[in-house]
Amino acid sequence: MDLRNEDLPVTLQAFELVDNNEIFIAEQVVSNQSDIKAFTTLYTGKLIKAKKLVVTENNSYSSVTTKKRNPTTGLVMIIVILILLALVIYGISTGWIQQKFNLNI
Repeated sequence: MDLRNEDLPVTLQAFELVDNNEIFIAEQVVSNQSDIKAFTTLYTGKLIKAKKLVVTENNSYSSVTTKKRNPTTGLVMIIVILILLALVIYGISTGWIQQKFNLNI
């Protein structure tokens, strides 16, 4: 595996393929071609993936990945808020909240 110097540093990951499933084996941050060659030689026959890294101001590495969001999470939160709002409105209209908290409204 050869990468351009502009692409370095990268994270190399090795996976084992079992029944069309990827099983994670190892991960290493590499910054030169000799490290890449050593990693690929060590994990010959395995699926190897490379991820681009971003070097921050304090010279630490952070992987460039996107977080997958579940679209139903927002819907569930809206439903919970609507139910709570309905309960508060019902409690005020029946006088239960005023009675429990000794409010004179």
